[in-house]
Amino acid sequence: MNYRYVWLSLLLLFAFPANAYEEYSSIVNVDVTDVDAAAAKEKAMLDANRRALNNVAPMLATQAGVELINSLSNEQIAYFIKDATVLEEKSSDIRYIASLKITIQDDILRQYLEEKGVAEELSGESIAVLYVFPNLSSWLNVEKQLKSARNVENIETVAMSNNTVQFRINYLGSLEELTRNLEASGFSLHSSDGLYILKNYQASYSPMGDYDD
Repeated sequence: MNYRYVWLSLLLLFAFPANAYEEYSSIVNVDVTDVDAAAAKEKAMLDANRRALNNVAPMLATQAGVELINSLSNEQIAYFIKDATVLEEKSSDIRYIASLKITIQDDILRQYLEEKGVAEELSGESIAVLYVFPNLSSWLNVEKQLKSARNVENIETVAMSNNTVQFRINYLGSLEELTRNLEASGFSLHSSDGLYILKNYQASYSPMGDYDD
């Protein structure tokens, strides 16, 4: 039996469920008093959203962009909020105290900032990726598709065997954006213990059919 193929097959099976996305989020502590607990909580959430967005803004916006975000209404700010997670909370009849994790929809925020001409220039990042292919021409076609994907700057081949290639993707923006853009091109990108696995939705090849008994 060729244990290399068995190991790789098991790795693919267990790696796919674990997504690894970079998130832009901020933990905000609130302490608000109002006419009742419900009103206090509502006001606290609005304040938390604004403060979280202001905390994230310098990572994505120029100084002019930060000032623009500071001027937005509560309704406009809510458009850029992806999720609010309560880490800890307590309340009385008129008071609401909590620690909240606010996650920002960074792709929408970045698009807004770019349209306004106040987005910070994206920094480059890279990840190591493993991909299994049926033949060399298939990999060359995949490599061409990857290079044309949005946010991808370059593809660097690190090592290659008969049907497996390890390469680096150099990209701009967040890992979440890269993953979404690859999905739009027919690929999935997942991680397990720091190793990223690329899968081509359009390919039916599996290494499990090729190992020797």
